[in-house]
Amino acid sequence: MVSVLFPNVEETDQKRITIMTYNLLAQTLVRRELFPESGDAIKWKNRRPRLLKEILHYKPDVSCFQEMDHSNYDDTFKSEFENAGYETCFAGIGKTHGCCIIWKRSKFTKLDDLTIEFDRFGTPTMTTNCIGLIVSLKYCETLSEKFGFEAILAGDFNSTPTDPTYKLMVKNTSSLTEDEILTLETSMRPFGEDANSNNSPSTKDIVEDCVDNNADSNVDSTISDNNAGLLKNSSTSSEIPITQKTLLSMSAGKSTQTEPISQFQPTLPDLLSKFTSLPPCVSMYAQHLNSIDPENTIYSEPKFTNYGLHFKGALDYIFLFCQNDDNRNNGSKVKVTKLLKMPPEEELLPLIPNYKFNSDHLCLMVELIGLV
Repeated sequence: MVSVLFPNVEETDQKRITIMTYNLLAQTLVRRELFPESGDAIKWKNRRPRLLKEILHYKPDVSCFQEMDHSNYDDTFKSEFENAGYETCFAGIGKTHGCCIIWKRSKFTKLDDLTIEFDRFGTPTMTTNCIGLIVSLKYCETLSEKFGFEAILAGDFNSTPTDPTYKLMVKNTSSLTEDEILTLETSMRPFGEDANSNNSPSTKDIVEDCVDNNADSNVDSTISDNNAGLLKNSSTSSEIPITQKTLLSMSAGKSTQTEPISQFQPTLPDLLSKFTSLPPCVSMYAQHLNSIDPENTIYSEPKFTNYGLHFKGALDYIFLFCQNDDNRNNGSKVKVTKLLKMPPEEELLPLIPNYKFNSDHLCLMVELIGLV
């Protein structure tokens, strides 16, 4: 990992936490036509030991994995991680693979975990069976009295730094162009629906509405408010409001109902208004990568976190979600001290995975101080 130097950071008395995110490439998704250059490196018997060796070499304190096969979690990852000193939490609903978060049991204890089924919010434009996994951890030595804590969002977001979704996360709605607003509007239509088949507001109206911070803030407020309440009171699931239990599946990973959680269909101005009310996410790599590795940086993010046949670029990120405005500037108490450098493109050619890189994605990892 490459050090990120801060002259005003004390080298002592600061607890350091390393966080990794890694899309492992589910073996059940592997097709020869998608990885024509990988040869036998794509076979699970060859990838399995290399993936474990790579992850355990870096010894992350916390790691977020995507595309972990159910069967490989049960047969391989769970026992291997537990033997290496980790606790694990796995969730996967409706797919042969899922998400997994691991943490060092010597440093953290789990307060609660939460599985979000994205298809169950509003009316999905298409069924994806995509989920999000949240784990609330307590540092073993101390528990901060300030429990309006920062959160780390890490994973494969399937969004490039030029996508409007990424812009919404790191900035706010006022930074979006009319074309980007139109892209978001189109993405909200049911899959396959013609652009002229509904009476959606015009792009111009959406642009005007989305920068109105006083737009109706009560839209779907139950979801937002209760999520905050869950994390603040995550030591026992009984403290979760009953409405929240119908929105989100808990650690067993079972659906509580088969219908969407609500027939409410938010408009784009509704959603943009909600984004405007949230603090922006801070990309841990975008803060510093350009200053330490400019040749492998584009739009402040790594040039490549995915290098496959049909896509090459950045899709994976580690974000800091700050409740406090002071934590989003250079004087914030949460600082990056090290970054895992990404390999240059010539090392990835012709495609990954191969015998050097074990997935079609690269793992990202940061070392932070100030979280505990």
